[in-house]
Amino acid sequence: MTRLLFLLFCALALLGCDAHSASEDDPSEGTGQILIGGYAVDQLEGDPFDLRAARIEGTLLLLDVAYSGGCEEHAFSGYTPDVNIAIYPPQLSVFVVHDGMGDMCEAYITQTVSLDLRSLIDAYGDLFQLTVVPVDSPSGIIILQSGT
Repeated sequence: MTRLLFLLFCALALLGCDAHSASEDDPSEGTGQILIGGYAVDQLEGDPFDLRAARIEGTLLLLDVAYSGGCEEHAFSGYTPDVNIAIYPPQLSVFVVHDGMGDMCEAYITQTVSLDLRSLIDAYGDLFQLTVVPVDSPSGIIILQSGT
């Protein structure tokens, strides 16, 4: 009887580990999303941040950012118009918005955040020029080429 309980416990432990490890292996877990259309660019607003660098790795847009905070979890999201310049490769713009969640702390945080590019890849293919436009930021735009 003890042996049977031990085997049952081990089987349940293994099932729990598999479910947990699968969620940790998902590269898009914890990433922001990119919304295609459904907004006006002049309506986008967010909290200030510095966009220091950007790069594409696989299906992720990685952004090196800095901002004031330290007491709350901050979020970044991207928006792209549903109409883009129709040349090959497509020229897309992603407007990056920072939500500081009302964080009033003043530590200077630097981190790399990611936005999931799968919505763009599904709509336009895996080869495109991407202009990253930070909203409510003193930083300039960054132009990237995917698929290289």
